[in-house]
Amino acid sequence: MFSRGDEKALVVWFSITYQTDIGAEANINSTFNEMGVKLKFAYLDNTEPDGKGKYVLFTEIKEENQIDAINKKLNSIQGVTEIDSGVSRNRMIQTIDFPLNFLGERAVIARSKTFVNILKIIRENVIQPDGLLLLSGLKGGRGAAKYVMSIIKVDKSNFMDILRELFLASGWGKLEMDFDRFTCNGKVIVRDSFIADAYGSSDLPVCGYMSGFIAGYMTEIMGYTFQVREVSCKSTGNTVCEHIVSPVPDDVKLEHIMKEEMR
Repeated sequence: MFSRGDEKALVVWFSITYQTDIGAEANINSTFNEMGVKLKFAYLDNTEPDGKGKYVLFTEIKEENQIDAINKKLNSIQGVTEIDSGVSRNRMIQTIDFPLNFLGERAVIARSKTFVNILKIIRENVIQPDGLLLLSGLKGGRGAAKYVMSIIKVDKSNFMDILRELFLASGWGKLEMDFDRFTCNGKVIVRDSFIADAYGSSDLPVCGYMSGFIAGYMTEIMGYTFQVREVSCKSTGNTVCEHIVSPVPDDVKLEHIMKEEMR
């Protein structure tokens, strides 16, 4: 996004790495307040390796020489290990990290239309496209679950709440769950699915990748195989996308899903 604030001011960013166990974050905030730095945009990441956190912020500054004074003050804070800063000459505000990381892997920001165009090409040119998209989603969901389990405790009481927050944070949609947390039979409703919204009108549901992602996530965390299939979709004229969730027998293999034999 672009800053539309004071066009005479400089849009400046700071990226501060610090130790998370000695209160550095609070002191960083205090320092900015003392120096009159007002936040336009900021984000925290406390999942850096070796007990480190990262604090990134954008602000507007009248004079470029103020940057050195702010950096010097930040460097005096106990626990701050690294500071990087710069001026966004075109007044663009974005994530500073390159490469960008999300869920422990490199990530990119793309328009939903770009993603959906790829899905459409697959649907138009590949045999059994829905099975292929489902398997792709399965792999993504399992990978996301592995990363989540590596950094926080996940169990039956919170695993779907975590999935809800992941969908919201990623801009994928808003999840509602209606199923038994112990048998996991039931349904997941997705409001404002990014796939359905960008895809537009369709005769068939289009969020198979999302079904696969949910299935892969649940399979990895619960330790047994799940089937998730979309039975109604916003692209077909419904108000929400509905995915039916159910465990499947132990002898089910991926090729059964690929051939769309599971119903």
